[in-house]
Amino acid sequence: MMEMDRYKRYRISSYFLIGVAVLILLAVLYTDPLGYMQNPLLMLSVTSLIGGVFLFALGGGESVDARLASRLSLQGIPALGRILRDLGGNGAAVFLPPDSPDGKVMQFIPTQPVSGRFFRDGGGFAYHNGNTGTLSSPLAGPVVDDLKRDSDLVLSSEYSLLMGAIREVCEDILSIADRVDIRRDGGTVIFNLHNYLLYSGCASLREESPEFCILCPCSICSLIACMIAEGLKCEVSLNCVTLDDTGRSPRLGIRYTLKGGDEGP
Repeated sequence: MMEMDRYKRYRISSYFLIGVAVLILLAVLYTDPLGYMQNPLLMLSVTSLIGGVFLFALGGGESVDARLASRLSLQGIPALGRILRDLGGNGAAVFLPPDSPDGKVMQFIPTQPVSGRFFRDGGGFAYHNGNTGTLSSPLAGPVVDDLKRDSDLVLSSEYSLLMGAIREVCEDILSIADRVDIRRDGGTVIFNLHNYLLYSGCASLREESPEFCILCPCSICSLIACMIAEGLKCEVSLNCVTLDDTGRSPRLGIRYTLKGGDEGP
């Protein structure tokens, strides 16, 4: 019964995000068709749509639905990537830890180097560590909120406990992988998701536009990055994604770079 309630809440959240995406799109078309806020608003609309479709997948309760919905949600990544490129986006997205106890992880995508520290400029752009770029909620933001509410997810500041929570989310709660191996190498953490449920969607995305995996990580890559950034209170960027279907089961490899905060031993 609790499992059904969780799926139902995922569906409700997905409808809300998809509805927000449509409203933002209509606002762009009818109030600011050529204005300077067009691209940032379109980026927000596409982000909401992708997040909504992914939550719809989680609310399906069956792997077939999840496979289909994941492919649909990943189709939005190239559109989001093209918007980001139009804004000058280049390099890897950076997941910033919450700036307060009640804050949330934010995603910064650099565009060009500037002087000064992080601040908003009121025009859809922000500055961080000498770079200007876009600042927005990550794709996995709604998923993290739902996991905290429905599955009592706790993001520990202790490295081993946090990695255990990530395994539990991937293997048991979302059931997107049969096994998750995690290896630490200095400031880099490598995840291998074995028998990855959403492999086919990732493969199709990589064939079309592999650079978008780094520029605007999908919901799963974003989810793991958000959990690390919030738990260890450090900046996280995705620097490499590998796909391997030569073994008995398809495997997704994700390599993250950690900077600052409580990076652990």
